[in-house]
Amino acid sequence: MQTSVSIIGAGNCGCAFAADLADRGANVLLYAHPEHRRHAETIERKGYLEAGMKIEGRFHPKVSSDMADVVRFSKFIVITVPSYGHDSILSELAKFDLSRHVVISITGNFFALMARRQINARYILETATAPYASRMQDGKVTVMGIKSVMPIAAMPVDVDDDLRDEIGAIFPMPLEWRSNVLEIGMSCITGVIHPTPALMNTGWIETRKGDFYFYREGMSASVARVIGQVDQERMAIAREFGFKPQSVVAIMNSYYSRDFADFGEFARETVEHNTTKMAPTHMRDRFIVQDVPYVLVPWFELGAKVGLHCTAIKSIIDLASIVNDTDYLATGRNLRRLGLDTASKGQVIETFSAPIAASIAAPIAPSIAPWADELRRIA
Repeated sequence: MQTSVSIIGAGNCGCAFAADLADRGANVLLYAHPEHRRHAETIERKGYLEAGMKIEGRFHPKVSSDMADVVRFSKFIVITVPSYGHDSILSELAKFDLSRHVVISITGNFFALMARRQINARYILETATAPYASRMQDGKVTVMGIKSVMPIAAMPVDVDDDLRDEIGAIFPMPLEWRSNVLEIGMSCITGVIHPTPALMNTGWIETRKGDFYFYREGMSASVARVIGQVDQERMAIAREFGFKPQSVVAIMNSYYSRDFADFGEFARETVEHNTTKMAPTHMRDRFIVQDVPYVLVPWFELGAKVGLHCTAIKSIIDLASIVNDTDYLATGRNLRRLGLDTASKGQVIETFSAPIAASIAAPIAPSIAPWADELRRIA
């Protein structure tokens, strides 16, 4: 039977995924928000989505800006919009019965717990990264690289083997199933790679408007040392919650089947990330406004909950807040917004780890209680 997939988000990742799925014979619906239809309009005007480099061809996904089409088209809904677009998408999806649907957020950034309180999807999944290194421009998506493996997890955690196989058929690489979405959230290494070099290259970004190689030129030895410290703090937090994290270099090596010895070598030599310049053109780029409030903020607060004061992570949050005149600790995806501000370490782990039946039966901390009734409905 031919696979059908609804993709929410007609940007870099969404268009790369649409082209890849179509290339592999799937039926694809590509949803563009009514206020963000630039790429969708180009595809509609040309009559096709063009792809180049790792994926070549012209493809014909169905294009829509009606969320009802998304829900009708497939039981699999893949969300590829940046994290700051999640609230808008969830408010639209909340209008529908999704009890038979599987929602997959790419990249998750602690999406599942937010979503579980708003939609009644059968399962909500998160990936730790995007499947592709890609850029969309003038109706053509250029795919510079495709990951070799994809870390993924579900909430609730009890996904049976048949459904895992169906989900696996959507992706172009093997899935690496992790214990829960908290482990995935601690593995979203864009929080390590993006904000630090963006902030440490602020002058160059604002002067050159992105006209430099973000990895090869922007990640000098000193920048790499700060990146390394942020990564050490991320791994310390993950270990406190019972995980065995890999370093950012080890993760990137696994994604692209490489053998870089350290982050500096990766930044200099990575082909996928040095094919185009990839530097932000301004300081409200997603490298800051996504990866600071939606990745670094929850990391920092989870660390504080277990007694870790992560000075490098906090410094990056503070600098980004000053540069963009925004209190990211207050406005980001903090533990209060996740309903975990008063939860103990054990309750945090339990919240992310429970299957459907256990989620219903187990005592739930007061701050987590609002989505208990929703879990009962799904079961």
